[in-house]
Amino acid sequence: MEKSAALSLFAGWKGMPALYSGTDEKTLAEIREFGYTGVDLFVDDPFLPENRAALGKLRKHGLGIGAVMPALLAKQGLSLGDKDPEMRKYAVERIGDMIRFASEASGMVSLGLVRGRAGAGAGREEFFKRLAESFEELLKISLPLEVPLILEPINRYESDHLNSSMDALDFIEKSGLPLYLMLDTFHMNIEDVDLAECFRRCAPYTKHIHFVDSNRLAPGMGHLNMAELYRTLEKLDYSGYLCLEALPLPSGSECARMGAKFFGSQESSSCKTNKLFVPYGSV
Repeated sequence: MEKSAALSLFAGWKGMPALYSGTDEKTLAEIREFGYTGVDLFVDDPFLPENRAALGKLRKHGLGIGAVMPALLAKQGLSLGDKDPEMRKYAVERIGDMIRFASEASGMVSLGLVRGRAGAGAGREEFFKRLAESFEELLKISLPLEVPLILEPINRYESDHLNSSMDALDFIEKSGLPLYLMLDTFHMNIEDVDLAECFRRCAPYTKHIHFVDSNRLAPGMGHLNMAELYRTLEKLDYSGYLCLEALPLPSGSECARMGAKFFGSQESSSCKTNKLFVPYGSV
């Protein structure tokens, strides 16, 4: 399993779960020093020269990209399920640009808050039809570029649909669309009963994981049994990123350091557990 940290390429909003902002030398060097091998990127406009340059800087420091996060588009009012076809088309175009951006770094694109809100009553069915149509348009861009589109279940306080892991899994299986899952233990802790069991059931579709504690801080800073969840993923042979998409508290650096300490302890424990028993006299 690879470890990564969330990084924003723009000045974020209050409460944004990104540990770092910008791609200056000190920032990227620290991320690598802590042992992270990748980042999740919050991106605004992929065509900005500084964002294009960021790809080269990340490569220079040996940092891959797990997921490109278009959450800012949701903050700007864009939605893949919008009733207005022109607004929907614009949202698809903007995310299409992020897909092309992600393809240059073998990354994925997350579809979370940018899905929009379904609303109540009979309109929900129409919302999901519009959403599926938008996904189909995005897949026309992503499939030739081999960029996975990953659905993120988001808790009920931030979204009104696909809240639990099982909701998102059910949507993918019933729609038949070639989408994948990005599971987030912060959201799972609110919506799912048994997180380990959800990891097991969602394993065939899970491409990416946001691995944070109950308070959206580094593992070990909340009350979830993160060590048990880590072992579950090891047993499932999960080989993607575990990303620290966490709040920068008490600071981004300190939270990243605590995450690195947790991951280091789990890797040490795994090494001890997996030592081969060699009978005496066999070598």
